[in-house]
Amino acid sequence: MQSMDTEMKNKKTQLEDIAEALGLSKSTVSRAISGKGRVSAETRERVMRCIEEMHYTPNMIAKSLSESKTYNIGVVIPMDSSETEAPFFQTCLMGISKECAIRDYDAIIVGTDKNDLSQLKRVVGNRKADGFIIMRPVANGEMEKLLRESGLPFVTVGQSVDSSAVTVDSNHKDGCRELTSYLLMSSPADKIGLIIGSMEHTVNKSRFAGFMKAFEAVHRAPSQQMIFTGIDSDLQFSKAAAALLKNEPDCIICGDDVLCIKLLNILNEMGRRIPDDIRVASFYNSSLLDVYQPPITSLIYDSEELGSVAAAKIIEMLGSSSSNESALLSYEMLVRRSTQQV
Repeated sequence: MQSMDTEMKNKKTQLEDIAEALGLSKSTVSRAISGKGRVSAETRERVMRCIEEMHYTPNMIAKSLSESKTYNIGVVIPMDSSETEAPFFQTCLMGISKECAIRDYDAIIVGTDKNDLSQLKRVVGNRKADGFIIMRPVANGEMEKLLRESGLPFVTVGQSVDSSAVTVDSNHKDGCRELTSYLLMSSPADKIGLIIGSMEHTVNKSRFAGFMKAFEAVHRAPSQQMIFTGIDSDLQFSKAAAALLKNEPDCIICGDDVLCIKLLNILNEMGRRIPDDIRVASFYNSSLLDVYQPPITSLIYDSEELGSVAAAKIIEMLGSSSSNESALLSYEMLVRRSTQQV
């Protein structure tokens, strides 16, 4: 049997309860929550404080407010992202913005990091967006949990720990497996090195899984002294590159284009020639690599298309013809002179 306290805590507080407790009209409370109409900052603060005290969850707000759409899509961007991710986010966001504009929606930026979801909670609580795109799912799944509890639809760009989430992703695992398999045909297994970013990010997990899958396919194992993961600062990269080069790899694969550029700069300073002295490839290509010679073998993913598909998906989910199927976009392996045998 539940106690009276537990029963009261579990009871869903209605919008009318908030209005009655504060001596306000239901419409005033509704405007304070939605951010629409004229409501003073003081009144809004009182309403939001009361909502918290009375356990008025975002899900209750979603159910109790019969308001029109905002025609906003919240794009959840990690504020703790490293410089290695900046080119991807810029291009993907361009695709999101263009697709939203075509469909008469606006994209609004919601900044978060893995330890601070306050801005996302505020946007959800204030009903500032009809749906959300999570740009970088992380291993703890807290963003997905918050949005699912709110009752608001969302898609993730990249794989999510939430198995029921609608995802839009590039086929990183197969792409990285194919590129690694290609390099294994001409390099000893224990002479292929890897430098990749944080394993808290699902995209790096997928890329690393593809890398390992290639070795499994030929019943060989990479040298653990050649693998460096979790690289997200210049200092970490410098230490990893120095340790890796000391092991005299035949080929180094970089987890993304920015890491690859850092490696190319170090090799140039050392006077190491590509591909004569060492071969280099990247699991991700962008325009940043175009200026380097020799041209770098890499995987091409269309980040703008990824954003466009994600925006189309979430807007379709908001409409009558909702689509809850995930999308996996293709890739292209571009073999260039940086991995040529000499």
